[in-house]
Amino acid sequence: MLDLGLVMYGGLLVLALWRVICFYRCCGLWLSFLNYTSLLYLILAASLIYSIEEFYKHYSEPLAIQDSPDADLWTIGWLRPFVLGAPGAVVLSLILCWFQTESHVFEIHKDIGTLKHDRAVQIIALPSVFAVMAMASMVPIYELVTGNITTEMLDIPFGIDILQRLGLTESTTAAPTSLLQQHHQHLWPQPGEAALNATTLARLGGAYAAGLAGGAGAWGAVNATATGDGDSEVVGNQTAWQESLSYAMWRYETCFYVGDLFEAWALYQFGLLALELIRESFENQLESENEGRRYAAQEMLASLNAVSSLAWLGTMSFVVVCVGQTATSLLPYLGQNKESDTQGIMLTGFQVAGFISSGVALYNVFVVERAFHSHLERSSPLLKFMSVKILVSLSFFQRGVLVALQQGNKILPDVVQKIVAWIPLFGDILNMTEVQLHLFYPALILYECLLTSFMHFWAWSAGEDWYLHGSDFEDDERRPLLDKRAALAALSALEAQQAQRSPSRTPPSSAPRSEDPEQERPALAAVDGP
Repeated sequence: MLDLGLVMYGGLLVLALWRVICFYRCCGLWLSFLNYTSLLYLILAASLIYSIEEFYKHYSEPLAIQDSPDADLWTIGWLRPFVLGAPGAVVLSLILCWFQTESHVFEIHKDIGTLKHDRAVQIIALPSVFAVMAMASMVPIYELVTGNITTEMLDIPFGIDILQRLGLTESTTAAPTSLLQQHHQHLWPQPGEAALNATTLARLGGAYAAGLAGGAGAWGAVNATATGDGDSEVVGNQTAWQESLSYAMWRYETCFYVGDLFEAWALYQFGLLALELIRESFENQLESENEGRRYAAQEMLASLNAVSSLAWLGTMSFVVVCVGQTATSLLPYLGQNKESDTQGIMLTGFQVAGFISSGVALYNVFVVERAFHSHLERSSPLLKFMSVKILVSLSFFQRGVLVALQQGNKILPDVVQKIVAWIPLFGDILNMTEVQLHLFYPALILYECLLTSFMHFWAWSAGEDWYLHGSDFEDDERRPLLDKRAALAALSALEAQQAQRSPSRTPPSSAPRSEDPEQERPALAAVDGP
């Protein structure tokens, strides 16, 4: 079994290094299929195929309602079709992003606005990356509710036991056992068997690993709160369910953390692109014939550095938080207890910091758009900024709002809660269980990513003129072959020279010359068109 969160995290780091080393060319050779964007979409496609296969495989299995009532997902009628249609949305989103990326890579191949197109490519890829990671986060939730959640991923996150392949550990053909199955099989374990299971699960921590290590005595302490055998089984099931839920939530969050990391990087690239366009606008204004406009441009360029520093404060804090939380979530692979107090406190702190920093980043985007809208008009900023705002809100803001609404609903009077529950759709969302919410939220993200992918088709077209500013292509191919005024002046000078050399030569016509050179030389006026 693969941990797609860890796979994508490692893949993004490798691609970032590959982008620095080779970009789109290596030793002058164009990398048609080996540039970092093509490799990114290859990884995304493979990850998506694996996620959809695992998703529908577990969907065909019965729900483990006997272990917990929370496993019954479909108490809300519209939730099933909403969730089952989400994989189609991510497939379509990936295809749209890939096709649009190829149009920008084609312009990069022609060396047209290379850096601008490259920044646009990374922004365009954000919906597909976030959608694939959201799809991957749904797999552990389905494994949980069908009783298939296992700890195998801690030891072989890439699906291959490297130590076993090297002959350093004994091979085993036994299929991995889920946490719930281990509970049923080892409610009263033998000492030797318990020690083996405790070794496997010690890194998970919590009461479940302690129960396996202590045998009947430990489980007896848990069951001491019960009054009979039936109650003991219920208490044991609840304990195993909580352990399985904790492990599933860890894998779920890891997928979103990787998506947040790429989102922070795309926001950083968008900020660079926006500030570069603003600076280009001021530099163009410096070439104006109006002295007042030139002076204003000089003053704005002087203050732009200070404004940029303030704008980067929110963006860089968002990037740092996303990097930190992603690294912290991967600590269990290094032997760190995932339920340790230190890691729990760190992740909680990152959640709070992420909510605040994402809000600040959104505010920065809003301020830049409002303050410099007139200087960004040539790049059609409306849809660009709108799509970025939607994508930035995916990470912390939307989920924080959902959780806040649910918690606020719980403290309302009972009468008001019943009224809210009758509100279509809204009442269902506020009264979802934890498991239902963690399945509904990624499905909602997938549809939003599809929406932004469609928006990008209009917002980030590869044929817009602002990509050409400052490129050699603009000078060579977009500049007229013959400037009209310069050509007329050169022709007049040539005629004056000829007149000086032969002053006695009589003009072919004594008719008065027209004051409009366009009428006298219609062929010249037609050289470069209307």
